[in-house]
Amino acid sequence: MKALRINIILPFPVTKPVGGPKIMYEYANRLSERGHQVAVFHSLKRPFKKSATPLWYKQFIYVLRGVARPKWFELKKQISSVIVPEITDKYIPDADITLSTWWQMTYAIDKLSVSKGKKFNLIQDYENWGGEDEKVDNSFRLPVNHLVIAKYLQKLVEEKSGTVPEHIPNAIDSTKFFQKVMPKDRLPFSMIMMFSEEPRKGTVYGMECIQLLLGKFPLLKVVLFGVYPRPKDLPSRISYYQRPANLPQLYNEAAIFFSPSLGEGWALPPAEAMACGCAVVCTDIGGHLDYANNNETALLVQPKNINDMEEKIRVLLEDNELRIKIAANAQRLISTEFNWETSVQKMETSFYKALKK
Repeated sequence: MKALRINIILPFPVTKPVGGPKIMYEYANRLSERGHQVAVFHSLKRPFKKSATPLWYKQFIYVLRGVARPKWFELKKQISSVIVPEITDKYIPDADITLSTWWQMTYAIDKLSVSKGKKFNLIQDYENWGGEDEKVDNSFRLPVNHLVIAKYLQKLVEEKSGTVPEHIPNAIDSTKFFQKVMPKDRLPFSMIMMFSEEPRKGTVYGMECIQLLLGKFPLLKVVLFGVYPRPKDLPSRISYYQRPANLPQLYNEAAIFFSPSLGEGWALPPAEAMACGCAVVCTDIGGHLDYANNNETALLVQPKNINDMEEKIRVLLEDNELRIKIAANAQRLISTEFNWETSVQKMETSFYKALKK
């Protein structure tokens, strides 16, 4: 098959680790490894998004900060990565494929000329948090090739648009996230959770649950990590790591990973933790369910239900046999069914199929 010219479109310059852009950067690297010519474009302007700051000033500040290439992700040197004022024919070069993510960018790429190639949008969540449900839903009906990362998103988009989008699941980098310490050899009373200031991540409920657990299990070791500075009111007995370079090691040192999130597209941290041998307790939401099968690969809890969260984590703290079994099942599932080779192959196949039409 011939090598392709591929434009990857991101809705903004990415200054900190974020799951959606991380997935796009992974595709950029891996498509480049397959011999394709890949370029990444970060837009300063999005359809329906108003800004009082002039675009030239935004671009000047970002150039000064040197964020055209992500500092937190090792994007391959052969990949061009730039910041552009907006996604229009003026700033986007001709290509065989243009791949975007985020609902607003679907409108932007839809207006590009045919010389920019076949148009694809990777739907990574139901991005209706801004209250623009109708615009989000209408983006699913635009004449671009829609891809989704989770099965619940596939069903949702079909219901909204009448068309079944292709499902290409996220994957975990097995060269970074893998099991070093067997679950049976870990401190049973140890757990790890991602901390976030975004309400949607449910951290406030997770912290309330952890406080209950600390009161019942004095020896419990709790580790939190996140992109934010350590919270000022965090108890001293809880360890905190900001943007840890040793995240796989932290996963391998914990017996349990806890995700209290209220909504996700396809949550990366629980899957990364599974790959590293953690037993996972997570909320019963669509963004967890592609890999979190209750009582098999995880224990599911109801969002915002502190008592349910505390009870399920306590079950794993007190039942080593169950914890080890769930951790083993999950590690096996992630390593066999969610690998990048398969996902990139599906993406590439979708590109070639569209080009034949």
